Amino acid sequence: MDRSKLEAMIELAQQGIVEKSRVGKIRNPNGDSKGRFVLFHAAMSFCSQKVRATLAQRGAAFKSNEMLILGRRLPDGTLIPAENYSPDYVRLRLRGREVMKGPLVEAYSGISSVSAAGLDPCAVPTLVDLDTAEVIVDSLRICIHIDAVLPGSNRLIPVDPRQLKNVRRQLRAVDLTPHPGLLYGFHPEDDRRPEPIKQAMSSVYEEKIEALNSLIKANEDDSELAAAYQAKIAKEAGGRDLRRDPGFQIKLRDTTRKILLGLDADLRQNQYDWLCAPHLTLADLFWGVSLVRLKYLGLASLWGDLPTIDAYLERLLELPSIQSEVLASTISSMPPSDHLAA
Repeated sequence: MDRSKLEAMIELAQQGIVEKSRVGKIRNPNGDSKGRFVLFHAAMSFCSQKVRATLAQRGAAFKSNEMLILGRRLPDGTLIPAENYSPDYVRLRLRGREVMKGPLVEAYSGISSVSAAGLDPCAVPTLVDLDTAEVIVDSLRICIHIDAVLPGSNRLIPVDPRQLKNVRRQLRAVDLTPHPGLLYGFHPEDDRRPEPIKQAMSSVYEEKIEALNSLIKANEDDSELAAAYQAKIAKEAGGRDLRRDPGFQIKLRDTTRKILLGLDADLRQNQYDWLCAPHLTLADLFWGVSLVRLKYLGLASLWGDLPTIDAYLERLLELPSIQSEVLASTISSMPPSDHLAA
């Protein structure tokens, strides 16, 4: 895409962010690649945290556009849609889909993996690389892209074939962990989420669908945009129906436990200083984001009998990138959790 056209699309997408203090703020100002990356993200977003941790770990500056990803209702009853639902942001995101050539999301799965579940056209993060004129809309692809295009010896993706294979396997494990389902869902027996999270999730799907229907009506002359909103409705309607489904919620926990057992086995058999290589890799960053989120939700119990994971998490929490872009962002943007100390 022509760079000038891409910059115009970015400016339009930024107009959907109400508070201008959250628009175009330079993050990591002393980092490299100034003026190259533009990121649309949210502080609380699990996938956004992966991208920001990668940028911080690689020491890259970027232009931050922080979005509010939950709608709000005014005293008069008017529902203000989430900022990532704004038409021009969705249009920008759809340009990234053209490059990826993947399908839009069609149903609810409880996972955020674009490769496994399809593209959510109203989600964050979205990265624009102005040097290559690319819009990238999958957090896994975004992080791999950032690491590939930045120079330096601190690469997060190893070149050794065996190490690379292990990194890819770990990235997929985190990608398939059902973080959205665990955040939004009501476990029938052991729901340890902070009370404000439970309250918000009791009506979040209904409000999302209401907002999306209003946006379809307001943009009915744009068939591509309307189709994107319809795809999003299909996903959120599925989430609404499974939010309190006991079998589904228990399955999410079981899936997460199996993934953690795999991590534990890999840590115990590990021959390197880090999980997949003698040096830190993207797999370690992704696991840092994943384990912090699970701990916030009260799910550290899923590895309570696996001390190797606790020790690994303690080491990950020493990384400045995890401290700032994962731990601090979670604490500052989400309701307090008794399970995650400041």
